[in-house]
Amino acid sequence: MRRNRKVKKHSRFTVNSVNCVALIVLSFLALMVYWSQDARCSAFQQEIGRAEKEYKRLERDCQREISSWEELKTPDKLRVALLRHGLDMSQPNQDQVVHMTRAGKPEPNQMSVARIRQRNARGEVAALKGLSRPRTAAGARLPKQTVSVRR
Repeated sequence: MRRNRKVKKHSRFTVNSVNCVALIVLSFLALMVYWSQDARCSAFQQEIGRAEKEYKRLERDCQREISSWEELKTPDKLRVALLRHGLDMSQPNQDQVVHMTRAGKPEPNQMSVARIRQRNARGEVAALKGLSRPRTAAGARLPKQTVSVRR
């Protein structure tokens, strides 16, 4: 005898409802991923903002320190600092500076060398040593001497 087999009918309702539920779940997951990425971007933006504020603060501090250092290098401040340490120094005059060549001789036509030689000729206190390096009997040069001006 033959049995009646039940033929299953596919209901359109179940197929459509499964598709709708899957669409809703996927939309919800996409929304959650979007919100998490948005939160990460916001956190990065806040971190960048804090770093920029710190950079600007450090830049202002650097400019402040540079200006205070430049202020300390003024002639008046240098003079005060030298006197505080017990040093009585001033800027060299034109007749106190001697420019030397690579060979160890003074450059020609310097006022300072001419004035030193004039003082030496008059027998004043200033002395110029090492303008010419004397040779020994064997012809070897003596060690280099320094230029000194005594007051």
